[in-house]
Amino acid sequence: MFFGAKITVRGFIKMNVLNELKVNPLNYVANLESPIGVYLRREIFEKETKADTTLKKKLYAKTVADQSADGSWDQLFVRTANNLWNLALLGYDAEDGRVKKGLEWLLSIQRHQYRGYPGFFYSSNRKDPRVMRSTFYGEFGPGCTIFYQTTYAIHLFHIFGFGDTKRVQTTVKSYLQFWRPDWCGAWCTINVLRMLIEHPLSTESKQVESGLKYLDKRQTKTGAWKGFPFYHTFHALSRANRALAKKQFKKAFSSVVKRQNKNGSWGRKEQETGTFLVLDALKNAGTM
Repeated sequence: MFFGAKITVRGFIKMNVLNELKVNPLNYVANLESPIGVYLRREIFEKETKADTTLKKKLYAKTVADQSADGSWDQLFVRTANNLWNLALLGYDAEDGRVKKGLEWLLSIQRHQYRGYPGFFYSSNRKDPRVMRSTFYGEFGPGCTIFYQTTYAIHLFHIFGFGDTKRVQTTVKSYLQFWRPDWCGAWCTINVLRMLIEHPLSTESKQVESGLKYLDKRQTKTGAWKGFPFYHTFHALSRANRALAKKQFKKAFSSVVKRQNKNGSWGRKEQETGTFLVLDALKNAGTM
């Protein structure tokens, strides 16, 4: 077990939790030259350095270099959403011109209905479904294309400060009218549930409660959820201020400890994403 008494960590992640991990996760995080690395060092460990300031500018320049004139990245939703998320991780907000253009492009694809319900996002780019299915980067995973794009877009508008706009609220209200946790597959379930948990309009809704009950029935003795992506589910629950979510989150922590890699990270193919989801979830939860 690692005892990190010398590490300065925000109060959200208490030292008794970090002490239970097999390896100091900073061993892995310290060497990440990526938006996730910049974010984790800044927000989790308070270890932002002058080198990070330089790296942040370098990563920004690299990210916006191939942004298209219309604000997208290659007219692909996946690339556009992930790059906007990267800019958020780096600390850029909606006042940044490149962020603003990217968000404007997202609004331009909010022109679809789903079974008569308005406010859905869909790029209509035939390459997007294939790219989505091969991408496990970030907070959202490869479910149905229109649900993936819509929930991810709403998340981005929320983190950039536009969650209370009428167009965003229209989408959330549409989900509240028809969605239930067994509507589609596991990825769609967790993508929609994380968005509903996060948004002020829906966080206290009966739909969120039904989603939490649905997951509770699928949580095994190991703390994992049968058929559901572990790290994404763990992270989604960390944002829910409900007893049922906290109960599952606490039960899952033993699995978090067991799953940690020898280098301090989590995950197999997407270690940066896995590590982000675990550490950010611990920050979000705050009470363990």
